[in-house]
Amino acid sequence: MPRNHFRKSYLELLLCFLALIAFTQISAQDRDISKLSSGGKLHPLQANMDIRHYTLSLTVDITKHTINGYTEVEMILARKTDTILLDLINHYSVSAITVNGKKAAFAHLNHKLFITSSSEPLLGKVIVRINYNGEPPVSARPPWLGGFTWTQDRSGNPWVAINCQKEGGRIFFPCKDHPSDEPNEGVDMFITVPQ
Repeated sequence: MPRNHFRKSYLELLLCFLALIAFTQISAQDRDISKLSSGGKLHPLQANMDIRHYTLSLTVDITKHTINGYTEVEMILARKTDTILLDLINHYSVSAITVNGKKAAFAHLNHKLFITSSSEPLLGKVIVRINYNGEPPVSARPPWLGGFTWTQDRSGNPWVAINCQKEGGRIFFPCKDHPSDEPNEGVDMFITVPQ
């Protein structure tokens, strides 16, 4: 085998290995929610929103430790905007978003969900529906560290709990994760679990 070919193959292998390490570190950082905290400085896009109601409809797969479903957020926008900002950790895959029943473009970055209306600027009452699924974070030290706990009771029945006191509701549903705005008209939750 020629010496140059050996060096080229070695270099390609080394670059692939380094890329794999970088990807693994980025993925691990993306899954780390320990630095998240509900509240803080309110983003101007969220200051424009008054959350009125949430509807959560989730199917829990206890065997695979995943959730799948949708969240509907009803809000009132005080000023015209073409962008809505909600919080949702990067653990989930967002498959579709609609704004007032119309398909909307979105970007899911840094635990934020930027939703862009394709029609005229939005004002007043708006309903956003987010379809998503994925593997929630597991709480390393419940109830102090946020995440899901997947365990069993004394009889061996599945038992699932969510801890989100510090990290906020964004660890299991898209929301305006700030204590300044609770949903005035409440929350409806529809949770489907195995029999």
